[in-house]
Amino acid sequence: MSEDFERQSLPWMSTGFDWEAVAAAAGAFLAALLLGWIWAPLFWIGFAAMAIALAAGRWARRTPPDLAYGVVAPCDGVVVSVGYGDAPAALRMKGESLVRVRIASSPVSTNKLYAPMAGGVEIVSLQQGEPGQPISIKPDNEGLTRAYVTFESQGEQAGVVLTTGGLGPRIELAVDHGDVVRLGRSFGTRRLGGWCDVYLPADIRTHVWAGQTLIGGETVIAHFRSSIEDDFEDAEAVYAGAAPPRPREAASVAAAMMAKTEAEPAVDVAGDEPVDELLEDDYPEPDEVSAPEDPAAIFARLREAARKHGEGD
Repeated sequence: MSEDFERQSLPWMSTGFDWEAVAAAAGAFLAALLLGWIWAPLFWIGFAAMAIALAAGRWARRTPPDLAYGVVAPCDGVVVSVGYGDAPAALRMKGESLVRVRIASSPVSTNKLYAPMAGGVEIVSLQQGEPGQPISIKPDNEGLTRAYVTFESQGEQAGVVLTTGGLGPRIELAVDHGDVVRLGRSFGTRRLGGWCDVYLPADIRTHVWAGQTLIGGETVIAHFRSSIEDDFEDAEAVYAGAAPPRPREAASVAAAMMAKTEAEPAVDVAGDEPVDELLEDDYPEPDEVSAPEDPAAIFARLREAARKHGEGD
């Protein structure tokens, strides 16, 4: 546990609000007071607007897991389905029939978006929706605001499709093409919930199921199959207090050196002949070596010599 976290007197207070949301909520509250002065029932209209403004601006501090090749949830929400599907052309992802994790976020969910994996940003695209579609009841409806972001690292990709209502500035992205992000770090804002589709390689191993509640930036939803063993070994080493995790490249180099050592014959220190040939010359074949004499026969001869020596005396 870090010293900064230990010094926090109220570590459970991790929620905050954007300044824009606070200003909008204050304005809505003043409007509610004015409407209530005109006619009391109108006060609740302004009060509802204040609540919506606060819900749209709520965020929370998150602590990403220490994983080199893991995938975390990009937002808060509930898993709707986990299956296979074709990624939208706007993501420009490699392969077909990718794994798709669909997440639904409520209007009161926190508004931050988190990088599902560590790496570079390959694709960033934002399509503004129509004001006549304020609520995204279904993710495939027309006129909704949609954002497409693709992350890439060491040949692995993760694509994110964000969908929300078309009324107001609902999605803002804080990254651009070529940016490098860390796992679980915020890359944008989506207000008043919506839908999120995460597209991953077909051979990936997922750890989520329909109905599971996810915490954006913290919940691990998958591991890239080529590095599952490396991640678990690194995690065990970290928890045991060992050295930091080794990079994947170091393990590959070590494996290549071992393979080369097994393929090539060992050479004498002088560099003249292989050790295998020296061993064949210095040591005789098994047929040439005589078997050792039986100890019982040796003791019998000694006793016979002692008996004859005693008779001679």
